[in-house]
Amino acid sequence: MKAPVAMSPRVLSWLAAIFVSGATVMALEMVAVRLFAPYFGYSVYVWGTTIAVVMTAMVAGYAVGGRLAARARAGEDVFFAILAAAAWQALAVLTMRFLLPPLAEMGEVVGVALGALVLFAPAMVALAATGPVMVRLCADVMPVGVSSGLVSALSTAGSIAGIMGTIFGLLPKVGTETTLQVLCVATFLTAAAGLVFVPRHRRLVLPVAAAPAAMLLLVPGLGWAQGTVWTAESAYNLVRVVQIGGQRMLQLNHPSSVHTVRQGNGTWTGFYYDYFALGPLLVPAKRALVLGMGAGGSIQSMRRTAPDVEIDAVEIDPRVVEAASRFFDVDVSSDPRLRVHTMDARRFLARDRGTYDLVQLDVFQGGPYVPFHLVTEECFRLARARMSDDALLMMNVFDRSADSALLHRLAATMRRVFPSVMAGQTDGGNFMLFAFTRTPSADRLAYHSPVLSSTRGVKKLALREVSIPAGAPVFTDDLAPIEEMTRRMLAAR
Repeated sequence: MKAPVAMSPRVLSWLAAIFVSGATVMALEMVAVRLFAPYFGYSVYVWGTTIAVVMTAMVAGYAVGGRLAARARAGEDVFFAILAAAAWQALAVLTMRFLLPPLAEMGEVVGVALGALVLFAPAMVALAATGPVMVRLCADVMPVGVSSGLVSALSTAGSIAGIMGTIFGLLPKVGTETTLQVLCVATFLTAAAGLVFVPRHRRLVLPVAAAPAAMLLLVPGLGWAQGTVWTAESAYNLVRVVQIGGQRMLQLNHPSSVHTVRQGNGTWTGFYYDYFALGPLLVPAKRALVLGMGAGGSIQSMRRTAPDVEIDAVEIDPRVVEAASRFFDVDVSSDPRLRVHTMDARRFLARDRGTYDLVQLDVFQGGPYVPFHLVTEECFRLARARMSDDALLMMNVFDRSADSALLHRLAATMRRVFPSVMAGQTDGGNFMLFAFTRTPSADRLAYHSPVLSSTRGVKKLALREVSIPAGAPVFTDDLAPIEEMTRRMLAAR
């Protein structure tokens, strides 16, 4: 049994390398999903496919590392593997803006898989290979059990540091592109530090250490969509405000994922947001709850028919709230009738003790995908507990399937909680669901208002009770396959 030895600078370079390798692999995984968002969206399928590619790369890396560990010059080879990982990261940074647009045409599974395989997997294979090699190297100076445990612990600690540092530090503060550059530089410097202890390769240390500076001069920049006037990154989204002619839009992640539209200086947009103005015409609304504020399009519409309504608006992304205030005239700071809560809508429902006459539900993430936990029976029961005896919940639904399967399943879920669930089609792919706490009379449904005639965007909807077959499945916290239903619907278009 080998006696414990003091940590020499060379051994410390090995341990630092395994820590940085673990951190970089996990950080690249986090950044990859954010990088893909503008091209593929931010859905569970993007996450799942990226994770699967990362795990595959790690499997391959461990196998390659086992081979390298058996070589006589494993101590040299491992740092050349790290150098190769750094070089591939640099190549990815230089080429990603050219590769991703054509890959986006292949869809969120095939396109993401190919993007992750080409841009990130080779570097991850090389970094994962360091683990087995470092176990072998450290076993030369300490007991093999200590070596294996120490390398595993440092690799895992690095992974934790990579995840936390990326999602709480780098991404929200410096953005995707700079985060990728920081990771690339760290990998180059790790390779250079290891080569210091390889006498016959010391001449390479300075060029390797200087390589990141040369790379940064060549990076072209990701660029943004035409008409972009403001961008920000948060823990949740890539947020963009785009101005095209007289139309201003809030985009989250994918350019097609438009969450608010404003036409010139007017309130009406010509899109489904306008139909939230119908709520105060169907129930007497003194207090309203908006779940999924976006940049406030539905709030402005509702205020046209209920100018004095008091509103609690819930929006999970603080950068979206900032965009609403700066670019969409949502007066967050000085409007006494508007209170904005920056948190998840379900958490707000669980904590709030207010009573509301009108609830708007308009929540999407990653393009057309709705967070599953906001459309379950349990969530609707929470919402109902915050509603008055004569209240209305309105929900925007995107469903372009031939049989409106998603619409019907959502209506079936609501019907478990509300006595009356009606629907009206706002355009070819959007519906508005109306869930009443009290079955509305025919007179109430025959609403009219001179405000509506002032725009071509809002027309009187033909509200009809949704026909729900007996035994129709509902969404629950245990089983809510709304992502899969949405994915099938999109694939069938």
